[in-house]
This record gives sequence, structure tokens and C-alpha cells, in this order.
Amino acid sequence: MGRRRIARSIEETSERECTEGVVGIALAKLGLHAPRKGIARVTIVDEEPIDNIEMPIDELIDTRVKAAERKYAKTRLHRRTLEFPAEPFGIVVHGDPHLDSEGADLSLVKKNVLLVQQTEGMFGACVGDELDLWVGRLAVNYADASILASDGWRLSEWFLKAHNTDDEKKFLALVSGNHDAWANSPGLDPLANLAKKHVHIYAPDELRITFVFKDRPDIEPIIWIMRHDFKGRSYFHSTHGPHREAIFDGKAHLLTAGHIHQWGELTTEQRHGRVTSAVRVRGYKRCDDYAMSKGFPEQEYGCAACIIINPLVEGPGRIMVFWDIEHGCEFLSMMRARG
Repeated sequence: MGRRRIARSIEETSERECTEGVVGIALAKLGLHAPRKGIARVTIVDEEPIDNIEMPIDELIDTRVKAAERKYAKTRLHRRTLEFPAEPFGIVVHGDPHLDSEGADLSLVKKNVLLVQQTEGMFGACVGDELDLWVGRLAVNYADASILASDGWRLSEWFLKAHNTDDEKKFLALVSGNHDAWANSPGLDPLANLAKKHVHIYAPDELRITFVFKDRPDIEPIIWIMRHDFKGRSYFHSTHGPHREAIFDGKAHLLTAGHIHQWGELTTEQRHGRVTSAVRVRGYKRCDDYAMSKGFPEQEYGCAACIIINPLVEGPGRIMVFWDIEHGCEFLSMMRARG
């Protein structure tokens, strides 16, 4: 009997559909009849079952635990503890430098950097926006620029490096701003690479620094939060954002920000009893076309703030803010000489 007749006979006796192809395969397996020529037959010849390609569940859990540990370690970069001698010290917090801008006041930048370098016990910090780094539709601003992109990065490295002496790294803390973030690409943060060489601690957005004092566990630590900006705006005061954070945080003593190119200070005693100082620095950019186009007032002072910290006293005298950097450095030198 041929395959067609066999298939028809099977259908009649079993009342189930049967094709010639099925009959051919059955006969071939029984060794009674070879398949028709020209019909490709596919046979799976894997040595191992396909089920084995998945990672065992225990191994999968271990890899995710390690990934979470790396994530937690990264977040700890934002919370740092610094040990200082139990004596007065100072921090010059620079506002947005915008060093490659046509309107950047580099003469004032150089003066303030030199004051930090030459004053014992004084350190530098910056709230971000080292460069303009225009991107997207804002890149049209480069039409009025007279500086190479490479020169901007050279200025940025000089700014970080120039605070330091041969004996001491004096650039204490740095966060990046929105302009700095525009230079980032997946896996690359150029400002972070510069900071590794010249700055004690860096974070891309927020630093929460706790100052503790050597051999004096009896002295209450001082907590400083530095961001490029804090949430919250008010028509009535430029420090509304950092002051709002001081109210809700409940632990910080000093909060500093920049970003909006305005300056101000608000020191007060909170309901929880902590004296807090909220400080916003203006930055070094002058003749700001953006401020002019939007009708924002352009201020003259407040490019940087000199913050003097005396851990040996309590109350509002523990943190003092000087808007004249030179006077602040002189005051710190006097306090340290007095002992």
C-alpha cells in the first residue's frame, strides 16, 4: 500500500485526520520506507537540554546582592565625615564661576583663590557650574565666545588646583551644577576626574558633610549641606530654598547653594533649637545676557562667601558669614593667633 492509501485507511478506521507526510515519517522510523526525496528533515541534536541556559536562582540572588552593595556604596559618597582640629577654620564658598564665560570676573576669582591659598586654616569650596558648556539650542551662545572649549577645561583645572599648596590640599568640597552635568556622558563625569586630583570630596549633586573634632568627642559635630540648589523659591528672599531645607532637615547647621545668581544669608534659631545659617552665593558671572533678557536684577556683590566656623563656642557665633573675603580671612587669622 502507498502512503496515500495508508493515510486514507487510518482516517477511516480511527476517524482522525492523517496526512501522507505523517505516514511517511512513521514508516521511516519503523525502517519500512524512506522519506520522499527533496523534503528536508530537521533534527535537534543539542548535547544539553536548553533549560540549562538560565542562571541558577541562588547565583542570580548573589549577583543582585552585590549590585545593591555597589549602589549603597555609591550613595555613601554623598555623606562624608571630616575630622578637624578643635580650633577655628574657614571655608570660602565660591558661587557659580562660569570660567569660560565672556563675563566671568576672573580677576576677582584669582584674588579670592589666592586668599584661600595664603590664609592658614582657610579652605575652598564651590557650588558648581564651573563652565558654561552650552548644549542644544543654547549652543548659539558660542557665537559670541572667544575661548576654545579646551581652554575652558584648562581654566577649570587651574581653579581647583590653585587653592592648594605644596604641603596641603585646600580645596575642600565640590558639587557640580546643571551646566557641569551637560558635559557628562554615560560612564564619564569630566569634573569628577578633575576633582580626584585636586579636591578632598566631590559629589555630582549633594554633599552632606559632618565636621567632627580631633580628641574632642564632647564638641557637638557641625553638619553642612552643600548643593547647587535647593527646592523652593520666594520673591522675598534668595535663601528661601536652603532655609526651607534647614527647617525640615532638623539637623544641619550650615546650608549653601548657588544657581540663581543671587546672594543672601539667613541665620536664625529654629523651633527645634538649632541655630542654622542658610547661604546663597551669586557667582562670578557679570553682564549676564540671560538675566537681561528675562528682566532679572543683576547684583554686584556676593560672588563668594567666607564662612568662619569656631567649634569652641555655641550659638550664632559658632558660624559667621563674611561677604568681604579679605576681611573674613583677616578675622580668621586673628582668631587663630589669639588661640
